[in-house]
Amino acid sequence: MKKRLVLIMTMVIIFLITSLVMVYEKGEANNGATLKGTVLFKGTKPADETIKIERDEDVCGETQHAEKYLINNGRVKNVVVWLEGVKEVTQLPSRDVELTISGCRITPLVSVGFVGSRYRIRNDDPILHTIQLKLGLGYHKKVSDRPLAYGATIYNIALPEKGMEVVKTIKRFHRYRDKTGYIRVTSNTHPWMRGFIFVFDHPYAAVTDNNGNFTIENIPPGEYLLRLWHEGFGMKEMKIKLEPSETRQLEIDLSSKGRFTSSEVEPSVRFLEKRYNFGSITAGKSVSHDFRFVNEGSGVLKIKALIPA
Repeated sequence: MKKRLVLIMTMVIIFLITSLVMVYEKGEANNGATLKGTVLFKGTKPADETIKIERDEDVCGETQHAEKYLINNGRVKNVVVWLEGVKEVTQLPSRDVELTISGCRITPLVSVGFVGSRYRIRNDDPILHTIQLKLGLGYHKKVSDRPLAYGATIYNIALPEKGMEVVKTIKRFHRYRDKTGYIRVTSNTHPWMRGFIFVFDHPYAAVTDNNGNFTIENIPPGEYLLRLWHEGFGMKEMKIKLEPSETRQLEIDLSSKGRFTSSEVEPSVRFLEKRYNFGSITAGKSVSHDFRFVNEGSGVLKIKALIPA
């Protein structure tokens, strides 16, 4: 898209000009940094599972697609992205985790929640659903012989009627830690049903949308561990440093193994003219000229200053 810039320069500056140096930044007005990104999978898309339904087929259908790998043009949906190591925490978002059961499927499949908000679970099916929220306990196998498939149950919720809704508090011990992990949503009556909730005690987390995009805002400047989780691709991580008022744009490829690298998305400026004619120059008068250029990069271009050199 062409961007038009009109520059009015005094006579003194005109005599000094040999070229124009453009300085741009990818920043915001405040001191907090912004992290934007797109999560990709550049390999062959994995085959998705087809689930055979053996109960309540009139409501649930005879089969369901698992929808584990929702990849659109290489862009991955349902990836949880968050920062670890943030010491300065602003106020947590007041946003409920809203889960809806419809057609014996939990929507959304992947959610992010924050301590102090609520789980809001609604049944839109005309049958009984019994839902459990299970917090993974990584240390459990070391202290007990009793197997826990998905962790310890923190809420067991019965929804016997269509339109029924239950609200529960997101407590501090529900937050994600390596030794506890995320919350898995399960069902006793319909065992193929599943959902995933990551709870945080800071606001620096997001879930990728249909186009694999995410945004995390107002991040205190510093060095952090950026972590990503996907049901099929597992956990990935990388170190990242954010400067004050910076807007960082990343493209992250999940097809790499282990720790991953990312490519930053950058602007790329091309001027439409190679030489500029400023016309007649008169002492004490101002002159103006239109500079036409195109941003051919994939990053956002923000003009901060024009410096004559």
